Amino acid sequence: MKLLLALLCSTVAAASATNVNNSGFENVDERTKLPVGWGYTSLPGQSDLVQYKITTLPGDKGSKALAITVSKNHPVQQVAYNAFQDVPGIETGKTYKVSARVQTRGLETMPMVVVQCIDQTGKKYLSFARTPERKLQQDIKEWQSVETMVTVPEGTSKFRLRAGIPAKGNAGGTAILDDITVTEIEK
Repeated sequence: MKLLLALLCSTVAAASATNVNNSGFENVDERTKLPVGWGYTSLPGQSDLVQYKITTLPGDKGSKALAITVSKNHPVQQVAYNAFQDVPGIETGKTYKVSARVQTRGLETMPMVVVQCIDQTGKKYLSFARTPERKLQQDIKEWQSVETMVTVPEGTSKFRLRAGIPAKGNAGGTAILDDITVTEIEK
């Protein structure tokens, strides 16, 4: 009887992970020294305002993570710097939890994960979800999780995943991100 109850509980709470490419940033391009499978944003002609690089943290057994650093002399303007990719295998009508582990150095706001559900033209955003904005009083030196949920609307052709930081208020700061996952939540 206990085994049957345990099986029933695990079936109800079951969730299945999707195919985020290089979610832990372990595979790095030899030429660019950046994680493969991800794109990286910067302002046109001003790539010096942000730096993306691989880092390893003490106590993390040599595991790699992505560090995003906003330039100390960044102008005061609203822009978000992020690594992004389109995640395959997402189904409309299903709900997904998107999460990442984060640490911070010198940031005023928490790093974020964002999902954009985009139509087949690539021009219309059908849904948008992001982790809640949170002001920071100090650095986060131990891994914390950030997450958001999204139900994919009909007509979604691309499920774009973004992970990063807003530049405003974060000049000179660094977000460290790792283990980004998209998990289907079964009802």
